[in-house]
Amino acid sequence: MPSVPPVRELERICGGEGRGSNEPRNVRFLYARLVRKLSIRITWVLLKLRFNADRATLLGIGLGLIGAALLATRDAPLLILALGLLQLSFVIDFSDGEIARYEGSSGPAGSYLDWIGHYYLPAAITFALAWGTVRSGETEWVLLAAIVIALSLLRIPYSARDHVLLGLYRDDPALRNDPEFVRAVLARQGGDPDLIDVGEGDRDWRQGVEGSGALWRRHTNLGQLLVFPGFVNVVSIAVLADVALTESYPEMDEGLVRAALLMGLGAIHLVHQLRAAAQSARILRGL
Repeated sequence: MPSVPPVRELERICGGEGRGSNEPRNVRFLYARLVRKLSIRITWVLLKLRFNADRATLLGIGLGLIGAALLATRDAPLLILALGLLQLSFVIDFSDGEIARYEGSSGPAGSYLDWIGHYYLPAAITFALAWGTVRSGETEWVLLAAIVIALSLLRIPYSARDHVLLGLYRDDPALRNDPEFVRAVLARQGGDPDLIDVGEGDRDWRQGVEGSGALWRRHTNLGQLLVFPGFVNVVSIAVLADVALTESYPEMDEGLVRAALLMGLGAIHLVHQLRAAAQSARILRGL
């Protein structure tokens, strides 16, 4: 087995979101600090097993897809197993970046692969969850909501481009001094492009520029609930609530909380897509 530094030293080398001293105090960064305590230990094991970053990403996606498929069942113990696999996939999503930083191998190809998982996994989870919920006797409108969510999530060319741009920006110092490239990256972050100031500093750039009015204002914490990995936690809460409320353990006869979640997320995604279309129209009119 290859020699790997102790966990404490590995943590210092790998860094990553949740370990910075000047990070904003929002849900995303606070939760990342908690997950990093586990992910660095999984990273240590994966490095011992000679996993590179891409293999770790594929492992996380594979475990996530198995967990997603199990969400279609009506059997409570299998649903709990599904949540365990999804949470493990969630943690490995942190580990693959740690491995990339440890080996100095991060780049756009790895970012692209990682981002595909961020959108395919929630889509798979959504369809499986909807199918299991409808089988439990809930309305077919849940399937319509699932279709809306999945169509919103599977905008891979748009989303992958964003992540590849950010990967290039992060990993190539020369590009950070190219104003046109920086502006192209920032324009993809949801902020009003007319208000972007490339002199504001890295953290402010990555947060985007809100601008004025509902069209440009960003809701960062809500956004974390719409895609992987934050999406996994919302689904976990809904599944556990349904398991706790069932009167026919282990067979699940109702899926009320899961159905409510899917209907709510369907409405949110529909509004999100209408807002994105309005943003695009506004930008195009200014060209």
